[in-house]
Amino acid sequence: MKRFSLIVFSLLLFAVSCSRAPEADGRLKVTCTNFPAYDAARAVFSDRADIRMILPYGGESHSYEPTGDDVVRIIESDLFIHSGGESEYFAQRIIDSLDSDVRTFALTDNVSVLFTESDEGIIQKEEEEEGEVVDEHVWTGISNEIDIINNLCRTACEMDEEGAEYYRANAASYVKQLEELRSEFEETVRTAKRRTLVVTDRFPLLYFTEEFGLDYIAAYPGCAAETEVSASTVARIIDYVRENDIPVVLHMELANTLLSETVADETGCRVLEFSACHNVSRREGLAGVTYIDLMKRNVEVLKEALN
Repeated sequence: MKRFSLIVFSLLLFAVSCSRAPEADGRLKVTCTNFPAYDAARAVFSDRADIRMILPYGGESHSYEPTGDDVVRIIESDLFIHSGGESEYFAQRIIDSLDSDVRTFALTDNVSVLFTESDEGIIQKEEEEEGEVVDEHVWTGISNEIDIINNLCRTACEMDEEGAEYYRANAASYVKQLEELRSEFEETVRTAKRRTLVVTDRFPLLYFTEEFGLDYIAAYPGCAAETEVSASTVARIIDYVRENDIPVVLHMELANTLLSETVADETGCRVLEFSACHNVSRREGLAGVTYIDLMKRNVEVLKEALN
């Protein structure tokens, strides 16, 4: 896992100390690390806050390193929302090291977390790490997302009492959509012919598969730093797809699809994208695509993958 070097971090501290805060427009200033955090903030705060995501559209969330401007933005915020996971190693370092009264909201602190100690279903494993590691992809569980929205709403009401009814209405509307979405997934799984997903990519869907009772075969664990797949991994996935007549293999959004295409060429299966909602493309971001939009697409993908 990457860590700030002392030199880099010192430069970021210098950037903060030399910056001038922009003029306030009266709204709360909310800064988010990734798309799930940004979408939750947008759903609850809407236009009562200036909401920014520091991860660029189309950027890789697991390897992103903040710029000096990002640090300035975080320190000048009223609320900083981050995943709470190890891939965002910089978040707690900034919070702990700078003199700031910024309020923080970690997604992993607002749900029941799962741990990645089990390698069941993962073909190409990472080196073992000491102790248990929290799987940070909590938002892939719809019930978790409901908890995140409700808890963020409570935070918003505490920060801005005048806007409390507005935040509660926003959260209630979004939670209703999430509950409907959860029902769609439940019905899709209930009527499916299969119960196993084949993911020719990283696997950030532990919360999703746990919630809906699905099994999985995946190339890598959720935050794997692998760049090249081993020959044995390719062979095992191809064998599994052939032996079980799997119609679809999945890759995550914004991912390298070489392994997926190789498996498809060898077996005749189709390749579809399943969004883990880490991030969206620039086109999607500018179009205002939401977590709900991405998950609705996933419902349709799941129907094809399980039938």
